[in-house]
Amino acid sequence: MRRKMGTRVPTVTHLHLTDESTDKARVRRNLQRLPAGMLDQYNAAEIQQIDKLQEAAVTVNSAEANYRYEVIRLKLMLDGEDRADGVTGHGQHQSSRFWDGARAGHFGKRLEVMTENGNRMTVNRWVQANAAAAILLGDRVTGVTRDLPLQSAVDRGIGASTLEIYAVLTPDQREVADFYYEKTQELKADMLKRIRSVCSDFPERKNELLQGISDNSLKYPSHIDDLIEEWRAQAREQKAAEEALARAAALAAAEANEQESNDYKPTVETQPHVGDQPQNVAARRTPSRGWYESQIGKKQVSEVVGNLDQPLPDLIEGLAELSKRLEDQFAHSSSMHNYAEFWAGYDQFFYTPSTHRAKWGRRGRLGRMEELRKRMLEVAGKLDVYITATKPPANIEYPES
Repeated sequence: MRRKMGTRVPTVTHLHLTDESTDKARVRRNLQRLPAGMLDQYNAAEIQQIDKLQEAAVTVNSAEANYRYEVIRLKLMLDGEDRADGVTGHGQHQSSRFWDGARAGHFGKRLEVMTENGNRMTVNRWVQANAAAAILLGDRVTGVTRDLPLQSAVDRGIGASTLEIYAVLTPDQREVADFYYEKTQELKADMLKRIRSVCSDFPERKNELLQGISDNSLKYPSHIDDLIEEWRAQAREQKAAEEALARAAALAAAEANEQESNDYKPTVETQPHVGDQPQNVAARRTPSRGWYESQIGKKQVSEVVGNLDQPLPDLIEGLAELSKRLEDQFAHSSSMHNYAEFWAGYDQFFYTPSTHRAKWGRRGRLGRMEELRKRMLEVAGKLDVYITATKPPANIEYPES
């Protein structure tokens, strides 16, 4: 149900309506241009605001800000009427008196086009900026002021685009922005973006930001940029140090496992023959499919195959990376005439002895690489034996049962 002309108008904060001395002749001429039946949908105060909006639209190119103000006033007025009627939550696809009227062309061609092309968010940003101005200015604007909070903010040098950023700040970000405004009596979009970046990426540094604003050491956006870069450099150094510690711990654990493998003795129960096929050296048959699917077969697979595949992913990845890094070294060695001397100096001077061992292992860089080569040759020999022993003969049979 739409309110009829002359019905109660709820009090809407920050709206300014023209008084009884309004140019009645001008309003009468404008009202005559309205679509038939429109007067039944709006009360006197709303008709008056619609008239002001259409007048503002005539000079939109020269007074864009004024047009925004009149749109905001009308939307707040009609949204207030909707709330009085129990209509809340004006989403993009929900009905509201403002957007219904805009779609019908009651408020001028520009808003009608914005409705048709899905550009409602532009108006919503204007309203949000006005609400943000009310929060920012607080007691500096009241419900009886002739200007919208947005107008008062603009008069203080705070642009609408700045207020749109302010409107979407989190409570922590807004706390810093409010402090900055109280301290400097100015608010710029570039500064708000830096404040938002610090509070989002370095929330633990918020007090440092507040202190810098307080003592004027962070007076311009570039000052905060320098501070952010310093913090990022510190974060990179901290991350590198943590990763180095993690690699050192992993290397120490790997060397401990390496030492344990030197003393490793198999503890398997050996069997001359497994499976359900008769033992016949001349007839090369695998155990049957049925045997592998039986509980006895699964138990035997678990004992014989075990976890042979477990080291493969890390080993394959590690060998691939080592191969690429050694290719890099071949490229360096082919161009550096003092390649050996470079590495000797590195081992002697670049790290302290303890850091060098943490990075390369207890034997040092060269000792580690020599031991690695020895281990790889040992494993290569074991792989040769394993591959030869498990390669199927040409005449093997695969019985189903």
